[in-house]
Amino acid sequence: MIFKYVAYHYLKNMLIILFGLSSLFAGLDFLMNGSSLPSFNVKVLYFYLKIQEALNLLYPLAIVFGGIWTKISFIKQNKIGALYALGVTRKEFFKPFFVVGLFTYLIFVGLNFTSFSIAQENSKSLSKNQYGMSKTKDLFFKYKTKYNNSFIYIGALIPEQYKLEDLTIFRMKKDRVVAIITAKEAWYNIYEWVAENAIKKSKYINKDGKQRLKIETIPVLHSLRDYQPKILESIYDGKALTLSETISAKRLLENQGLNTYELRTEIYSKIIVPLFSIALLMILIFKFPFHARYMNITITSAKAIGGTLFIWGILFALQTVAKNGTAMPELILILPVVMLWIYALNTLRKSNNRI
Repeated sequence: MIFKYVAYHYLKNMLIILFGLSSLFAGLDFLMNGSSLPSFNVKVLYFYLKIQEALNLLYPLAIVFGGIWTKISFIKQNKIGALYALGVTRKEFFKPFFVVGLFTYLIFVGLNFTSFSIAQENSKSLSKNQYGMSKTKDLFFKYKTKYNNSFIYIGALIPEQYKLEDLTIFRMKKDRVVAIITAKEAWYNIYEWVAENAIKKSKYINKDGKQRLKIETIPVLHSLRDYQPKILESIYDGKALTLSETISAKRLLENQGLNTYELRTEIYSKIIVPLFSIALLMILIFKFPFHARYMNITITSAKAIGGTLFIWGILFALQTVAKNGTAMPELILILPVVMLWIYALNTLRKSNNRI
């Protein structure tokens, strides 16, 4: 009964803050950019995407601010003293905050595996009048397999159609081109790109010891395994990916021996960094006195809100540093969150069910 009572008030306050902050964020952005959008339908879609972007960005703050609001309101109304008088321990009082906060975190992590994660990218496309099918031109990159190394040129990539145009593969051996394979079109079949009637040109030595050009047709060409269209587009145009696509892209680039700083940062920023909110919520709930006579409510609230914004801002800035490859993402993103959790768990241990 007490669990439901506390959880109800915390959830209500958290949702009010979350949707209030998100609406303010989206509304201010719409006031600045909405006039450039061409039609009413596009404006509604743009505002909807901005709401999604704001929710994904601000939900860790809402988890903490909701807890601060609930605890302060309980203190002002002497509800905490009444709960403690009934035999409720500090840990039992914190349990509803932890369950609701963790549940909120898990919901948003799950949403990041969907198109919810790329709302910011979609809103940018709308603001630039680039809605519809996109086309990335002139891609050139190295492709490594266990059998050989190749350089790939793609004339045009159309992710929405899972299609490539003007595919050229330069097969290398000891830093020399040994074969060139060309295809007008290729299609992605979930695992790899497939082209029909590709033309292969290669050199060979004839019986007289002279080099000759050999031209042959490959009925079905299989290449670029695991290079999903969205991943290719993201690598070259910096397009946003869902969390599942980001994980696949990280695995792919690691197999290719390429830099994954930005992808690792994106994964940690969506899975690890938001956990700071639950740790901070734990610290604040146990650090706040239970009665108004032991604290200055205004000053205490200001310190809690200011400290939360400061930690959130520092972590947000560290994400930018990690994306640039200035430092390892594991060091500057995971380590601060782990340290915050260690302090939070130490605070929990010291509570010892005491008021």
